[in-house]
Amino acid sequence: MQRSECSRPDAASGPDLACPDSIQIDAARQMHRLTTSSRLPQRPARPPVPKEPVAKPPLPVSTDSPSCASCGTVITPSPVATLPLRDTPSINVGDWKIYTARHPILNASEIDEFESILNLPVPEMIFGNNRVRISHPKLEIDFCALDALKLVEFNPPNLIQVSYASEWVKSRQHKHYNNSDVVLEMYKPFDWTYSTLYKGLVSGSEMIRDDTMEIPLEKLKRQDPILFFDEMVLYEDELGDNGISALSIKIRVMHSCLLLLQRLFVRVDNVLLRIYDTRVYIDFEQNLVIREFKKQELEYDKLFRLCTGNDPRKMMRDINWCSQRLPVVSVEREYAELS
Repeated sequence: MQRSECSRPDAASGPDLACPDSIQIDAARQMHRLTTSSRLPQRPARPPVPKEPVAKPPLPVSTDSPSCASCGTVITPSPVATLPLRDTPSINVGDWKIYTARHPILNASEIDEFESILNLPVPEMIFGNNRVRISHPKLEIDFCALDALKLVEFNPPNLIQVSYASEWVKSRQHKHYNNSDVVLEMYKPFDWTYSTLYKGLVSGSEMIRDDTMEIPLEKLKRQDPILFFDEMVLYEDELGDNGISALSIKIRVMHSCLLLLQRLFVRVDNVLLRIYDTRVYIDFEQNLVIREFKKQELEYDKLFRLCTGNDPRKMMRDINWCSQRLPVVSVEREYAELS
């Protein structure tokens, strides 16, 4: 048997005299590498970074959250592995302190306590220990589920009615333990959609009503770094499979200002859709607080006719899509200047 030229001990070696078998192996490896890489998902393109650096105000910033080792950006919120579960990120900007707390839904004993205070059955999912607090030596604003539910109306004159509403209310009026025949408490008729005019609880300086005091949207559109962000749900109820009622909060903090959005979204199928937005804007440099409360509402069938595509009901569940199309019923604004 003859040995191949490349396997002979005295065969010449070098880049110009490579073994044909080696060339075929390298080509196979390269083809395998290309095939494998083509199956990997494409990485999304990074958003453009503004060329001009954003000027930072000379306000001191401190936070309980860590910073990125590479770029120094604050990582918030920062969950803490503790028992009981605790998640309380906070940040200070000048004289302002922003505090948020997110916890699981209430347990049975906590629900009993809430219902004894409110005198109404609480929503199916209630995060009663979730809270947002924005504090200044001269003013404080608090957001929590208990205060929001305190403004749910009893015996409302324009109570929304659906075919299932009366049965749903009756079923929620009874609180049972092991014995289903024992009725422990009865509740007055109330707004079963849990619609609330809650705008947060303000203490300290008085807010002055001025509907012309608008939130500076242009300033919020700037590419300022976000120092702090958090979002949470205060309560949610599916209204006996007739829709949804949900109250949620989002907050973001930049070097010069913050913006908080509390949104109540109510959808009663085949009846109406409703959005109550509360926005709180704070300018850290001017110590200016602006609070805006906006109502939007429309009949279900009118909004349904605006839907496009093969799944219109999916669009009716899209809160952002609905907020862009529901007509504005009213807007109220107020402000406070803290010297």
